[in-house]
Amino acid sequence: MKSNHKSILFFTTLACVVLSSPSQSLSSSTTLTASDRKRLEAVLEPGWQLTDLNLVTYAASGYKHLGLKVPNSEAACSYVSGQAADTNANTEMLFLAASAAVYLGCPITASPHMKQTLTESISESSSLVEVYHAVLGLHRLKENIDTAKVLAVTQAILKKDDGVLNLGYAFHIGSVLSGDVSSLHSRIEDAVVQADEVDGRMLQFEGGLSITALVVDGAYKLSEAAKRPVPLRPEQAVKFANYLLSRKSVQLPKGVHYLLHALTMFTNNKYHVPVAISLASSVAVSAAQPSVQVSISDLMGNNIPGADVRVTAEQVTRDDDGQVLASSLQLTAVKDSKTLYELDAMALQPKRGFHQLSVTAAASDKRLVGNTKALLKFKVLTSISLERVEVGTADADQSSAPTLKEVVYGSKLAGGPLEADRHQKVLVRFQVKDTTSGKPTRVHQAFVRITHSSSKREIIFKADPEPSSVLYKFEMVVSASQPQFKGVSGLYSMELIIGDACISNPLRWNLADLNLNFPATKPTDSAEAAVDYTYKPKPEITHKFQEPTQRPSAFVSTTFTVLCLLPLVLLLVLWGKLGINVSNFPFSLSALGFHLGIGAIFGLFCFFWLQLNMFTTLRYLFMVGVFTFYCGNSMLSKIAAARKESSK
Repeated sequence: MKSNHKSILFFTTLACVVLSSPSQSLSSSTTLTASDRKRLEAVLEPGWQLTDLNLVTYAASGYKHLGLKVPNSEAACSYVSGQAADTNANTEMLFLAASAAVYLGCPITASPHMKQTLTESISESSSLVEVYHAVLGLHRLKENIDTAKVLAVTQAILKKDDGVLNLGYAFHIGSVLSGDVSSLHSRIEDAVVQADEVDGRMLQFEGGLSITALVVDGAYKLSEAAKRPVPLRPEQAVKFANYLLSRKSVQLPKGVHYLLHALTMFTNNKYHVPVAISLASSVAVSAAQPSVQVSISDLMGNNIPGADVRVTAEQVTRDDDGQVLASSLQLTAVKDSKTLYELDAMALQPKRGFHQLSVTAAASDKRLVGNTKALLKFKVLTSISLERVEVGTADADQSSAPTLKEVVYGSKLAGGPLEADRHQKVLVRFQVKDTTSGKPTRVHQAFVRITHSSSKREIIFKADPEPSSVLYKFEMVVSASQPQFKGVSGLYSMELIIGDACISNPLRWNLADLNLNFPATKPTDSAEAAVDYTYKPKPEITHKFQEPTQRPSAFVSTTFTVLCLLPLVLLLVLWGKLGINVSNFPFSLSALGFHLGIGAIFGLFCFFWLQLNMFTTLRYLFMVGVFTFYCGNSMLSKIAAARKESSK
């Protein structure tokens, strides 16, 4: 029973939090701007050199969708007609030529050869892209198309390969056919479920921009041709739109062609028109610039359809504590603009800091999607002033009260430099006031910069707010700060630096000169520390290696050598006295080689101690070791074989 009460309490609390916090609907936060159009135009320009039919077609398509004038349309039309008249032209070239002619506004007449080439490509032995080129080519040449044959061929090819790319081609094929194309329309859902979601905001197909734009564009066009609803939810349409806009920096003419085709489709179809809601003004508002401007447009940057567009600020909330400053505020249209709306944010008397604006753009057009509760961020700037600024010194051991002098902002401490030695500490106290509210405030950055007058070497300290008051305080004990100053005494300037992301007048104020007296240090160290190395090469660092240890005297080294050789001498003496049993020694080349190798290894170690380095020793040891290993293995094998023979 107790657990049930806890569960009810938990879900009640969760519901309260959800209801009290502003919800965000998925929407597009960017659009095709004027700078984007200029950049895309530059990508398409090489097509007008009239050297490649692909580039000419992509350039003609892009210029049409951007509403640009073709630089030399007559020459372009002549070039396209010449390419179409080529008797060696294949299906793809004829498709490109027919498409370019339509985009340029100079349709070409299909010759018998062109009709034959395109018609023969509509067969089950062709790939679906060839069928796509053939069908779309015939359509753009305004020739009759055998719908039944095309549908049968398309379905047969899809049975072999129904990948996303082939489905995209099939959608475009179906969009230009007359009659019942429901069999192709039913495949749209099969394609959509294969889309990958990115960050919960975008949908894309594997293969990138071209495939995604081809499939989405084809799905909407096929739905219109079939006169059936497109099987995409509004949020899916917005996610596909977001992906397309994320690729507006494409650098290839082919990508520009597919991108503009899809974006144009999203601005003019019967089902979904995504709305782009973005901040058009600066992210900062202040008393000088009190309004937040919001852009409401379609994906191409044009005004959204409908003459009764109403833009509403659902909520204006403060980020710090989530307080709702206002709700259901109507934004006013900016004069001489069809896409801009503004809200006087400063009229809400917001505090300094970051805020969120939830925007909804409503209209009678039911096709609009992504137009509700789009979250935009802005920040409120206020100006600040410094008051109650005091500078002085005090005994480091706090044996006496500090001596402080008040300084007015903009002036400098009167009476000459402030003197401080190792027995004292430097104090700075000040208050930061918000000029809008007239109340003390805190800032993100408050620093005191102390700069040497001659070397320009600077040390920066942080000024911290006192917990129990509204004052900022800086303390520097001179003796404890000696390492930071490298013990360099002399005249310093003391600056106060105030900064914050939400203030309009960051401050830098040279409030006093400071004469610091540190205990005497080595003259060389002090002189080196006082040199200003700003924009200058520092002195070269010279490494001093440790001197090798002096060798012992000849007597000591000789005595040590004799002591090391005594066990060997003792061994030889005992061998001579007892006799050496060499009856089991196998007198063979392998045995001789093994013992010579062992001796060579010991000799090599002796040379290592005397004159060789480690790398040379290892190189020789590898060669000697291989020889010794081979001989030792052979010797032991023969000994084992001899023992086995004698035991029989």
